[in-house]
Amino acid sequence: MHISFYKRPLVILLIIYCLVLALFLKAPKTDNSFDDLKNTPLSLQGEVVSYPTHKNGKTNFILKLDKTYNNKKVYAYCFKEECKDILRGSFISYEGKLESLPKTDNFGSFDFALFLRRKNISAQTRIEKINKIEKANLFWLNIAKIRKNILNVFEDNFDKEVLPIISGITLGEKGDISRSLYADFQDSGAMHLLVASGGNVGFVTLIVYFICSLFGFKRVSSASLALILALFYTLIAGADAPLLRAYLMAFCSTIGFVLGRKSGLLQGFILAGLLILIYNPQSLFEAGFQMSFLATFAIILFVSNFKIKDSLPKYLKILIEMFLISLVAQLSLLPVFCNYFHKISLTAPLSNIILIPLSALIMGGGFILWLVNFLPFGFLIKSIVYVLNILLIIFKFLVESFASLPISKIVFPSLKIFVIIAFYLIFFAFLNIPLIKNKKRFIIIICTLSIILFSCSFYSGTNRIEVLKGHYNFSVIEKDKSITRVFGAGVKGDILRSAILTLGTKEIDCLFVKGTASSLYALKDLEDINIRNIYLELDSLNDKSEKLLENTKAKINFIWPSQKYCGVKIEKDENLNLSFQTEKINVRDNLKQIKILDREINFKEDKKLSKGDSV
Repeated sequence: MHISFYKRPLVILLIIYCLVLALFLKAPKTDNSFDDLKNTPLSLQGEVVSYPTHKNGKTNFILKLDKTYNNKKVYAYCFKEECKDILRGSFISYEGKLESLPKTDNFGSFDFALFLRRKNISAQTRIEKINKIEKANLFWLNIAKIRKNILNVFEDNFDKEVLPIISGITLGEKGDISRSLYADFQDSGAMHLLVASGGNVGFVTLIVYFICSLFGFKRVSSASLALILALFYTLIAGADAPLLRAYLMAFCSTIGFVLGRKSGLLQGFILAGLLILIYNPQSLFEAGFQMSFLATFAIILFVSNFKIKDSLPKYLKILIEMFLISLVAQLSLLPVFCNYFHKISLTAPLSNIILIPLSALIMGGGFILWLVNFLPFGFLIKSIVYVLNILLIIFKFLVESFASLPISKIVFPSLKIFVIIAFYLIFFAFLNIPLIKNKKRFIIIICTLSIILFSCSFYSGTNRIEVLKGHYNFSVIEKDKSITRVFGAGVKGDILRSAILTLGTKEIDCLFVKGTASSLYALKDLEDINIRNIYLELDSLNDKSEKLLENTKAKINFIWPSQKYCGVKIEKDENLNLSFQTEKINVRDNLKQIKILDREINFKEDKKLSKGDSV
């Protein structure tokens, strides 16, 4: 690649457009127009515009309502058996209810409602009864039938242990994958193999081109057939943003290859990103778009600017290239992993060397099995299933083995914006350094800017107060530049854990709780959080709460009224209820009343307070 690439109008336009979106585009607001209908049974009609997913007896899909409701997209869910017959492209008439998307979840937790709103989905609907299923969009209906037929072949030949693996690798359909296996894929760094991704599109394009070449097809004919079948795969795998972007990149790079030009891949990448952001600007803020865009760009830069010595044996060169490509992809995603998932996997570069080629074999074998299924050769089908079962068992064993390594899951708090900018400044500067003539001057400038940015992060401390709501209790977090205080640990541990990590820390300096077991509920799930001090009354302890406290490495401090601990003044009222007071908040010990900056919140009476209220 030449440095002049960054001067091209398309690149400059994409950079400016992304900056404008990042600075000025606001998150879509909640559509409350359905609030008055949420308890009203309705007769509704609409077209299914996504592939339905089935899990634990529940079917989910995106539905585009008819003109009665302005063709709005809604998230549909159904527990009826007949919903399993719904295909993408079907037009359904049903009895059900419409309601606004659920309110924002607790601070730091995944905001599913916002995720849907970014995809222009404005409401949700529960299907109570299906009246009619009709053929609406014949194109998508036929594509959906092919997809369902492939998945049915897999379901008929593989057990539940490995079925989600072959379905996920081949078509991105994870189905009823167990939580433990899903977590193992995340921890091993192989989660990207369980979804239909750009790598699958590239694999289909390359393998079809290679097979056509073996049979003597000319370059143009091979490329044309490869692009047609890659488009077919893109459609049956979901045709979502990452796949469409990958196909456009594959299309441009293949055309560039046929015409003898080397810039097709980069041009396709930039054009794909720009078109997707023009179509839906909110994609810029989605983790999926950020991850695929950053990883792909990093891989393209690495492959274009760095070359492995040809003097090395071919097999060794391939292994080194695969390891370095995986390492570059993982490095490009470090801030994303930290801020969205709060963990990274150091096993990913190594695991992908083995798992990527193995997943390619499984994907190819899956399609071969589907094609052979139309032939009257039962012995051949059994042979392919036998081989695939062995490959899937090996694949599952490797994923679980890599996930069990101590370095497979390292917990990180969210990074500050200045740290993220400094990281990418250094990372992409390194990937471009072969293009720079005056390298010494370039390195000095980059290092100086990075040091300034890192320094700014120390003066941009987070100051906020968060109220977390559980089923039976509440927690209040007060975070300033130097200290993190938490009042109450009666919410779920993962809720409190996510909130603490999202605030950019792994530590709770001071935790004020009652000594009852229900008030310490979260402690059993906070093994990744370092709790320095726990403050509670001596006479509030019991056997259950003592066991929970034993699992922490915190220093246990017993408090007395009219004293001050960790910048918190303790008071007791006439009803013997404790209150905790700092400069900004006053919290009752039963966590039913909170006074924050002269605003009093009573959880029993204030029904407007929802989960995750920031005050």
